[in-house]
Amino acid sequence: MKPLLLGFLLVFLGTHEFQSQVEPTKVIIRAVLVDKDLVQKPAPRLTVTFTPGEGSADEPTGVKTGFDGSAETQLKPGKYRLTTPQGLDFQGHHYVWEFELAISGPSYTAELSNDNAKVTESAPGAPVRKIDELTTLFQKYQNSVFTVWSEIGSGTGFLIDPNGLILTNQHVIGPSELISVQFDGKRKVAARLLAFDPEKDVAVLWANMNAFPEATVAPIAQAEGGHDIAVEGERAFTIGSPLSQKKILTSGIVSKVEERAIISDININPGNSGGPLFNSLGQVVGITTFGEQERSGPGISGIVRIEQSSKSVEQARKKMKDVSMPDARLLPVEPTDSYPLDTLKETIQAEKFDRKPYVFSMGSFDVALGTPVLRYRLEQAVNLAAAKEKGKRNRKHPEAVQNTFEPLQDLKGWAEYAGQYKPVLLIQAAPQLKETFWSAFGRGIAASGGGYGGPAHLKFKTDFYRMKLRCGEKEVEPIQPGKAAAVVNAHNAFVNVTDATYVGLYSYPADAISPACGRIALELFSEKEPDKPIVKELDSKTISRVWNDFQPYLDMRGGTPKKAPSQ
Repeated sequence: MKPLLLGFLLVFLGTHEFQSQVEPTKVIIRAVLVDKDLVQKPAPRLTVTFTPGEGSADEPTGVKTGFDGSAETQLKPGKYRLTTPQGLDFQGHHYVWEFELAISGPSYTAELSNDNAKVTESAPGAPVRKIDELTTLFQKYQNSVFTVWSEIGSGTGFLIDPNGLILTNQHVIGPSELISVQFDGKRKVAARLLAFDPEKDVAVLWANMNAFPEATVAPIAQAEGGHDIAVEGERAFTIGSPLSQKKILTSGIVSKVEERAIISDININPGNSGGPLFNSLGQVVGITTFGEQERSGPGISGIVRIEQSSKSVEQARKKMKDVSMPDARLLPVEPTDSYPLDTLKETIQAEKFDRKPYVFSMGSFDVALGTPVLRYRLEQAVNLAAAKEKGKRNRKHPEAVQNTFEPLQDLKGWAEYAGQYKPVLLIQAAPQLKETFWSAFGRGIAASGGGYGGPAHLKFKTDFYRMKLRCGEKEVEPIQPGKAAAVVNAHNAFVNVTDATYVGLYSYPADAISPACGRIALELFSEKEPDKPIVKELDSKTISRVWNDFQPYLDMRGGTPKKAPSQ
């Protein structure tokens, strides 16, 4: 038995050694078509399948070409049948490839061209799209662009190094301690600020790219051979996150090239700041920074030249050696779906609406819990009151034309694209104003003598630093921790105040405040005492109101508990 077993092992090892000596062949696919003007055009996103010849037990291998019309795979040497199951439509014709080939050697190239394709007329009525180079470049480099989130807002950034360096504007980050970058609708991770230059408005972030394996590096333009990175009149485009959108293409032309900046007619909206400006070659020539508009017209945009970031990038690369890489843990993101708009119209029909459950005081802060229902109520309150007043004029005249004014018709489906009424809970914590001691003292003395003591001198009681929301003993992680600068400058016969502070504005998931939590507590921290929270436990009426406001959205998603009992 042992000699037989030993012989079997020797045969097995010998066979395994023989198979391991057969190295796979690197197969390169190049798919290029020649158009009517004899210009070569790559065939992007073309699926190519290699089916092994008869007698082989191996499964077919599929690969898809990139935007440059090329792809690579590895196959065992042997005979294969190459096919393209879907084919390709090009200039009114349909191209498919199907032929036999013998693969051998360390490398093998399969050329797909007009000459070896089977060509038929495109299906009748099939659209012939005019896809230019700009479309191809956008598709190629959109995975190099991120949405950048900070406590003071959001902007755009782009990957300049495979190790995770991301370039953006410094004003997108500001004094924020919490920074994150979002790749798509589901993936967002924490980022670390490594270097910045406020004068040049440049910041370099570091994020863990293990969360985004398909991310690509944006190619940086280099001035070579006496040629500048951009020329006046050249077509340019940017990819950014404007107006609550993600990865939007905007194009224009280069209007003027200066030493430190590029001027363009490209449209830069809030959220575009920090994005890459690509030239017609698909190379990054600058960072989209600001827009200027006077009176009417689209205005112009200013782009910081990419060379202005070189010093900060060098500093960031050095600092990477001294600090740990940020975590690749995925953070909460805003839901990609929307609150049911029809429900908002229904809820506003109620005559009575109690705002008290949404607002309360905590120490030196005024707090408001914002839901889509409350926001829509507040925004439409004036319209509804005006509509009622108008209706009174015709109420006693049956022959009068009725219902000519419908204030709720402005709630259209496009609201979701503009970022309105997102299905998130907003918690705002605003520092309160108070009269200074000497102002109150002096005005009191004047009043006691029957005189006028002048306007009240006011100042903010405190400054917001951060907040925590607890569901039971567990902290609810915010979708976006935010701060908004509040500057007050008012001087009149009643008040005299010039002061500034931060207002906290955090967003949370729709189910953050739920009756299932039991105890729900809010903790607020001030800049003066950053480790000593002010704590308030939410009452049952507030919990019930917030929970019921989100119930239509939660029901739409399915699988949610029943409504909280009405208060």
